[in-house]
Amino acid sequence: MLQDYVTPLPLALVVAVHVACMVASTAVLRSAPSDFPGWRVVGPGGSHWFCLFGCWAFAMLISWVWLFVGSARHDADVQMRYALMLIFAFGIASAWSGFYIAQLRRKALRWRGTAICWRESDGDVVEDMGDFDAFREAFGGALHFRFRDGAILKLDLHSRNAEDLASAISQRAGFGI
Repeated sequence: MLQDYVTPLPLALVVAVHVACMVASTAVLRSAPSDFPGWRVVGPGGSHWFCLFGCWAFAMLISWVWLFVGSARHDADVQMRYALMLIFAFGIASAWSGFYIAQLRRKALRWRGTAICWRESDGDVVEDMGDFDAFREAFGGALHFRFRDGAILKLDLHSRNAEDLASAISQRAGFGI
């Protein structure tokens, strides 16, 4: 039985958050990584997957409590308002993570020897590590590598094999990154 405070608007918002998580999970499944024999591939790391499924599981648990369990304390309305905020926060984090994983998989970042290859919207970009020009750390912690022809590679260091790629570029360029 639903709790008394469960009204149509908050219920619709909770449902919308979980639908967004399902859409993000579908995007992840549809962006299956391509197989590149002989290439080292940079893909989603454990923290990405944990954020997707861990945040969604927590949002589902709090949703269940919010919908069916509630609270018997004197400040139950405040507790359930906070529970609603937690559902939104963790659900949105899960959906964002799912779309980010799908983006990483579609990018298909890989390297072999000194060649680096990744997909952009207009096709594959192929660069040589020897053409590395400069790098900077972005606000979110990603590294932006600039090459001599102006191409920019955005590398999330939390991705699988990302540190190995950064190390390979650093060794090829002759200085520490």
